[in-house]
Amino acid sequence: MVRQGNRRVFYGWVVVWIAFFTMLVAYSLRYNFSVFFVAILEHFGWGRGETAAGFSVNLMVYALSCPIVGHLIDRFGVRKVVPAGALLLGFALAACSLISKIWQFYVIIGASAFGSCAMGYVPHVPMVANWFRRRRGLALGILSAGITASAIIAPLIQYLITALGWKGAFLALGGISAVVVAPAAAIFQRQQPHQNFEAVADQPGNPRQVAELPRSDLTRGLESNSRDWTFTATVRALRFWWLLLMCVFLGLYTYTFLAHQIAYLIDAGYAKPFSAGVVAVFSLLATISSVCAFISDYLGREVTFTIGSVCSLVGVILLHFLGNQLNPWMPYAYAVIFGFGFGLTIALMAVTTSDLFQGRHLGMINGMVMAGFVLGGAIGPWIAGYLYDVTGSYLTTFPLVYVCIAASTGFMWLASPRKIRRITSST
Repeated sequence: MVRQGNRRVFYGWVVVWIAFFTMLVAYSLRYNFSVFFVAILEHFGWGRGETAAGFSVNLMVYALSCPIVGHLIDRFGVRKVVPAGALLLGFALAACSLISKIWQFYVIIGASAFGSCAMGYVPHVPMVANWFRRRRGLALGILSAGITASAIIAPLIQYLITALGWKGAFLALGGISAVVVAPAAAIFQRQQPHQNFEAVADQPGNPRQVAELPRSDLTRGLESNSRDWTFTATVRALRFWWLLLMCVFLGLYTYTFLAHQIAYLIDAGYAKPFSAGVVAVFSLLATISSVCAFISDYLGREVTFTIGSVCSLVGVILLHFLGNQLNPWMPYAYAVIFGFGFGLTIALMAVTTSDLFQGRHLGMINGMVMAGFVLGGAIGPWIAGYLYDVTGSYLTTFPLVYVCIAASTGFMWLASPRKIRRITSST
């Protein structure tokens, strides 16, 4: 345990905040790809479709890596897997500075995906779920905020590209991953509470032991309390497929905007620094709303997800009708509203998976669910880039986005986490 004055501090919060920083670095390339995207286009003159395909390659490799990393986490734990992933990502990012042909770009950015996966969402979700039950929505929301916070540094990345070139920016990110993140994870992280880090209350004056709450205290029915969710049992559960489809459609539309939003704004006539600032605002709101996932502990997962989906829809509509009119408030309105919806919906993936399939195989199951999300994310940017190359516009992409938002929301309700987990009372 950690002591602060005369009060013991719940070590789970140390675990969460180290994981937050690790996630920020793990997804620094993916969530700032739109910044690198423009720089690489200008340097090599490649087409948008074939360049955006590099993003899709990264996500495809990530998707294939998720079940593998999930299995490795269940077997070896976070203190071995995450440092290895941080070293791999660091070397891969450094190698990105050496590319000269597009096939090299595909190979190296694909290799970086395994490192990102091994230090990202897949290993950290079961770890945090082990530490938190009653405040799981808040804890996993903070974890998810690490993903979206990685895009807040978009202006910094743009500055590094301006000052050092895009190759120098890759080297800087790679150094942070290998030199800072890998040792921190190896030294300070803990897979689950144990005798030396007793789970004590994280609120003053609250004697209740948070991480030692029995599962029956928060769950409904015998199945959710006693079932061993093996691979076979999981794939036979209809609820798993609804959850997987929710993640696929969520990935389809969210990653489309992550990859193309800066290029879209530049096409509309906005300057690069302004566009990078819009992405930073988007990321800030997404980070804040990820933490706001704690409201799902009280409103329910489905209701909270629907709120996020409605915000995403409104933000997309604003961007859709942006056109070529230089109205500075519209990109920022999009960033605020869509960013809030994005963070809320992304955070609830891990929360819902942990609710439905908590157990000793959660790492593997979470890996399969994340594979679906990233698979959708690999397809979406490629489709948007292809449609742009064919039509010369992103406008044909928007109707597909509207369908994906509606589909992801519908599948969340079909997954029905409310039938498994009781809503926490406010007292």
